[in-house]
Amino acid sequence: MAQIKEVKQCYNCGSILQCDDPSQPGYIKKELLESEFQPFYFCEECFRKEKYHQHSNEPDVSEDLLKLIRDAKKKNALIVYVVNLVSFEASFSSKINEILSDTNILVVASKFDLLPEGTDPSHVKKYVAHRFLTSGLKVKLANILIESAFDDEAIRAFGSKVYELKGDKDVYVIGAKLSGKTTLLNAFLKVYKNLSNRNIVTDRYPGTDIRVMRIPLNKNETIYDVPGIDDNNSILHNLDQSTLRKIYLTKPVEKRVVYLSKVSALFIGGIAMVSLVKDNKKHRFALSCYFHDAVDLKKVVNHKVEEGFIKAISKGSLTPSLKSIKSIKDLDIYGVDANDKLSRDINIQGLGWISYLGHGEKLRIYVPKGVSITLSSNKIASKKAK
Repeated sequence: MAQIKEVKQCYNCGSILQCDDPSQPGYIKKELLESEFQPFYFCEECFRKEKYHQHSNEPDVSEDLLKLIRDAKKKNALIVYVVNLVSFEASFSSKINEILSDTNILVVASKFDLLPEGTDPSHVKKYVAHRFLTSGLKVKLANILIESAFDDEAIRAFGSKVYELKGDKDVYVIGAKLSGKTTLLNAFLKVYKNLSNRNIVTDRYPGTDIRVMRIPLNKNETIYDVPGIDDNNSILHNLDQSTLRKIYLTKPVEKRVVYLSKVSALFIGGIAMVSLVKDNKKHRFALSCYFHDAVDLKKVVNHKVEEGFIKAISKGSLTPSLKSIKSIKDLDIYGVDANDKLSRDINIQGLGWISYLGHGEKLRIYVPKGVSITLSSNKIASKKAK
């Protein structure tokens, strides 16, 4: 009897996937195509591009933390990986992810309530799975929890998922600083029942200088609260409280649209800048910006945008401004070719993101030294421009 079967396509470029000829579009290894981990797949070429061009700098990770993660892997523990949906794209460490490849992972994606109102949670869940996959970690969609706040209902769902996935193993809760990990565990402790004769303790993890909180689940199994992964590649690192309040989101972010033409740039406060190096005269180039509403967005039409940006910072005419930026030498500069006619996000770690639809434009992104940027598919489901 004739049957209709799904033809699998590359999630990124749309090519029909095939396992026969590596020189032809859509090539993917057979074992990957037959994997049941993901509802979407990448051809080898797109996976290579996504994996190796996803970010500029990684957070620092200590040897002590790596030892702890290796111990978790050896014990076949459940890893609860907490991420902040507003800004997590560059929070991954390739060293940690290499250890955790093929590990049992539950993802808790926090702060969904800070995304624009009306955001589709199912799209965000697929986005998170995509980001984990391109960072070397396989996560099933069913093992991703999208959370706005850790109320009783959310915590019960979290607890049920932990018990479902952990079996008779320990649980290690990891995540970057400001990911929401502490908030999650504090909420869990409010409904927690100690089913053992052991106490909750905080002490030094064996063989390291790291202090961890151990929460007994029963007489044999424990939740380990792992210290937050460093955020030294985030713009939030070492900010004064006044500037932090003008950057760190505490309410839903709203989209602001800025149109650029050649010889123009967008100043994102006195923090970052996007300049249009090459335009497409048939299309207006729109930047949809998702930053705290206290961050000034200023379009500048000038051939000397770099000089103008530094002058505006020195005069204090941009809010907020980083005093550490005194010359162009204090900025890292990255080029982006918007030539694939796809909607993309430029994520600035700790600050927010910009969405665009490319038609052959070329951009330059200026960020403070050491701050990571990533290029990804859209976090917020977008409609194609006509």
